[in-house]
Amino acid sequence: MSSQDAASLPSRWAGADEAMPSSLDELAGPDHGVVMLPVDLAWSGRRSFDLADPDQRYLCYMTVLTAGVTREHYTRWLNADLLRAQWSRLRLPRPLRRLWQDHFPELRTSVARPA
Repeated sequence: MSSQDAASLPSRWAGADEAMPSSLDELAGPDHGVVMLPVDLAWSGRRSFDLADPDQRYLCYMTVLTAGVTREHYTRWLNADLLRAQWSRLRLPRPLRRLWQDHFPELRTSVARPA
């Protein structure tokens, strides 16, 4: 595939903003405990994450953000406070980070805090 072909391909996240909630406050997912993500989010590898463990919390949020395709994925499994606290640490693909920051400008100023 040439670089010209790759440039014309749609983004993996094209249209994903339609599934996003209108406000971060709608992200009412758990803020503690062990979560078990459904198979449609975590279809290969780890599905269970202890949110008290920073590494597991990171993996959980990366999984939901990169694999989520429905509003329920975001509102059920992401917590607004944890997302704000984790945001600057997350190593998201640039198009996905831009999409979330365009939809939620307050994330642009989120600074990593212990969560």
